[in-house]
Amino acid sequence: MSDTWPWLFGKFLQQDTRRETGRHSHAEGQILGIESGVMAIRGVTAYWLVGPGSVLWLPPGFRHEARSHGAVAGWSLYVCSGQCSDLPQEPFLAECTRLLGAQAERLSQSAEGQRWSPRVARLADCFWDEFLSVPRRSASLPFPQSAQLCRVTEALCANPADPREQKDWASLAGLSVRSFVRHFRAETHMPFSSWKQRLRILNSQERLARGEPVTSVALSVGYESLGAFAEAFKKNTGLRPSEYGKRGRDRYLD
Repeated sequence: MSDTWPWLFGKFLQQDTRRETGRHSHAEGQILGIESGVMAIRGVTAYWLVGPGSVLWLPPGFRHEARSHGAVAGWSLYVCSGQCSDLPQEPFLAECTRLLGAQAERLSQSAEGQRWSPRVARLADCFWDEFLSVPRRSASLPFPQSAQLCRVTEALCANPADPREQKDWASLAGLSVRSFVRHFRAETHMPFSSWKQRLRILNSQERLARGEPVTSVALSVGYESLGAFAEAFKKNTGLRPSEYGKRGRDRYLD
């Protein structure tokens, strides 16, 4: 790549309070890394949660909205569209290695401007090689596209603890239970029960990262038993809720 004209630019993120941005897109690809706290990104068809230890790729032109519930620190790098041809046209989460995080933090402070020094150009090329090689994750929460099923998922997003049973959700969608089950799986590639559990876990991750007590979080997302919540949380994240809350407030995952 040229060591004169930049193909990547960015900024360091630091906010102390809750923040939301409406639906928007960028002409460039975006790589978002979070060092402490969590950031929720929602597109038309899916929802991702970015926390310490992970980065999110958003392709050029991808419409999305962002939300944080509290203090967040990290970085955001934008990649010119011509550099993005080797990456998927759909978002993905990837592992943020220590090397990748250190390179990105340095670039977020030095990559802006009309010209790059040879040192910054070399750093950008090394960062890009590392980003293309890090393990990718498929974890996201897919959304249905039909208006009938969207009524259900929007209600659950507003209140993950909603206790209604599957027959009630089918009724809200105006479908029989059998049709509801079939259509929901066809549109999200997930059983309804698994989708609802993943929503609850993602919502609980946001709450834990902003410092809410584990018991309060469990109740707020619909678990009456703290043990059942802890088991489901560890199955989905590999961590106990208390561990996740602590790491969400640390600078980096080990």
